[in-house]
Amino acid sequence: MNRGILRLVAVTMLFLAVAVAPSTTPVATAAGTPTTSVVIRSAKLQLTVRALLENDVVARTNAQRERAGCRPLRKNRELRVAARRHSKRMAAANTMSHRLPGEPTLGRRITRAGYLRWTRVAENVAAGFSTPSTTTRAWWGSPSHRRNITDCSLREIGVGVVFNGVRMFWTQNFGRRR
Repeated sequence: MNRGILRLVAVTMLFLAVAVAPSTTPVATAAGTPTTSVVIRSAKLQLTVRALLENDVVARTNAQRERAGCRPLRKNRELRVAARRHSKRMAAANTMSHRLPGEPTLGRRITRAGYLRWTRVAENVAAGFSTPSTTTRAWWGSPSHRRNITDCSLREIGVGVVFNGVRMFWTQNFGRRR
């Protein structure tokens, strides 16, 4: 993806996350709860930006795997759900951790997200990096995170990124099923 476009989208998203007030034009949702049209648009924009950032991390991870002689990872919806949930919990706690207090283990989190019959899973987490490039570079620079990326036995990936103001929380979940 063009880095300039990615940065523009990310900056726009960050601006909206910080600057949009939730009290412009009230609109009723399907549930009948009043909300605002600006909030609805910013939520859709946030999902779009998150998906762009997450897909860029997958592409960069697969490029690193290719250089290491591994097959590319396939994107998996359930692993993405688990990764997004974990990133959301890290953002809410404003801390980076593989396991937050009261949170289940990685295996249980992934299983609860619907990733079943797995035989191997791994996870990378990061916080504070503002682009897919800086995030994947940080993981690549860490021996334990690099091991997860270059574990050729892993076949699938899900990436989740969540914003807490201008700080971003990242999770990569890797898996292999029977």
